[in-house]
Amino acid sequence: MSDVLSQQEIDALLSAIKSGEIHASDVTEEQDKVKVYDFKRAMRYSKDQLRSITRIHENFARLFTTYLSAQLRTYVQIEIDLVDQVTYHEFIASIPSRTVLNVFAVQPMDGKMVMEINPQVTYAVLERLLGGQGDPVNRNGSLTEIETVLMKRIFSRAFNLYSDAWENIERIRVNWEGIESNPQFIQIAAPNDTVIIIVLHTTIGEITGRMTLCLPHLILEPVLSKLSSQQWLSSLAKSNSPSQEVIKQSLDNVNVPVIAELGRAKIPISDVLNLQIGDVIGIEAGKVQVKVGQRTRFLGNPGIQKNHYAIQIDQVIDTEGDNS
Repeated sequence: MSDVLSQQEIDALLSAIKSGEIHASDVTEEQDKVKVYDFKRAMRYSKDQLRSITRIHENFARLFTTYLSAQLRTYVQIEIDLVDQVTYHEFIASIPSRTVLNVFAVQPMDGKMVMEINPQVTYAVLERLLGGQGDPVNRNGSLTEIETVLMKRIFSRAFNLYSDAWENIERIRVNWEGIESNPQFIQIAAPNDTVIIIVLHTTIGEITGRMTLCLPHLILEPVLSKLSSQQWLSSLAKSNSPSQEVIKQSLDNVNVPVIAELGRAKIPISDVLNLQIGDVIGIEAGKVQVKVGQRTRFLGNPGIQKNHYAIQIDQVIDTEGDNS
């Protein structure tokens, strides 16, 4: 107990302050170095681990944005607004009493995580899926059976991408389990357990809101040793080269439609309706256009090779902005 002052030392300290040998501010500065620590909400994650979790979910946000844009056929932007560690009780207290909570089972951790979706975002998604414009909807009720099925379809497929975002760290499987509207009915962790929350700022058309992902410690504990920056960069470097080679090999075997267009003709619709077998349609003469996909990439002349119709390429068409 050498840090405890004796009464004689305390008297000497007070005497020195009165005489001006020691200023009270010097004592205050020493006190300022002491930090309050609450053992009821012990923080489990280092800043380095939080940075790695942020990187993983930045990748997921990009994948999620692309997926949701294609499904809703409108402008979608999803960005990370906050990554923090709080107690599970604080997370539950921070969300509305009536909201949309998607519950997912995570394997092999044998745990569950939750995504809370702001009602504004939920109804914007449903409006687009049901043929609307995604306009704001004022509703406080629960989802109908049809709306629940639609939300399950969208988010169960979206969280296949979540596994991809974690691929460099750990191979996980995420399965959609159900939807709840009352946060009090979901208990994926003890009230004082530390959880990671990832707040995603979401824009769908003209509607903005947030989606909050809650990861309990049970899911993250098995991979904590892999969440350091050094481990992250090492796993990323190991995964990049093979994946690039795999992509290249896959692209080498992709089939693309190649069409040789002999020419074009414009005729009235009345003539088209009266066409008979044996009629001849005149076309504009010129080079044969060879299209790859929807783009004209070559010009050539028709011919025959080994008893098959063929095109002899005379000219390559360069597309602006295409370096291939």
